[in-house]
Amino acid sequence: MKSINTELYKQIAEKIKSAIKEKNVTQEQIASKLNISAQQFQAYINKFDKNKIPLDYLIEIANFLNISPEYFYKKNQNIISSASCISESQADDLDIDKSKYQTIPVYSFAGAGKFVNLTEIEPIDTLLVPKEFMKQKLAVVKVIGPSMEPYIKDGSYVGIDLNYKELVSGYIYCINLDYEGALIKYVIKGRNGITLKSENPKFNDIFIKKEEIADGDHFVIGRVVWVWQNI
Repeated sequence: MKSINTELYKQIAEKIKSAIKEKNVTQEQIASKLNISAQQFQAYINKFDKNKIPLDYLIEIANFLNISPEYFYKKNQNIISSASCISESQADDLDIDKSKYQTIPVYSFAGAGKFVNLTEIEPIDTLLVPKEFMKQKLAVVKVIGPSMEPYIKDGSYVGIDLNYKELVSGYIYCINLDYEGALIKYVIKGRNGITLKSENPKFNDIFIKKEEIADGDHFVIGRVVWVWQNI
């Protein structure tokens, strides 16, 4: 089984290739811009398991191609169609095999404040989720707000893996800030901290210093592993 790190660099390599093709430039042009040989550049994108491309190279490539650096880190989540999950209030009106579903409570976070466990919050609804989407220790949270639109719409439901608290660049997490409340954001890791990014460009990035995370002021609730919404 490949490590998360290898999978991430594989994703980065694939996205570099895609961006080069889309922008109609050559690998030789990119290598020249980075002041490295074409062979070294090819090693970064074809032998990524042994040759990890440096972050400063990614930034230079992004600038050269006129794209945002986080493009290389963004990883698509599983999007579940509106027909896949069923609100328990609708289940009795539908002819479905309930043995294929698992009943799970839906939570909603109420603004800023000290983080509490989901079990201490009163559920707002109950959802029937296909069992194949219940392999992790999951919680389902209703998204309030348009910060991740159009990728994750206001009012969508997200499945959060509560056991997955290790932050990896390019994934979407549910993070609780004491002054902001629970947020669904892309995470980009840096040397001095992490940046929380929205899909909606109207929302500013949030930078969190490494020492603030270490002090426990920010809480990683878990990683978003699927989204349920009308598509």
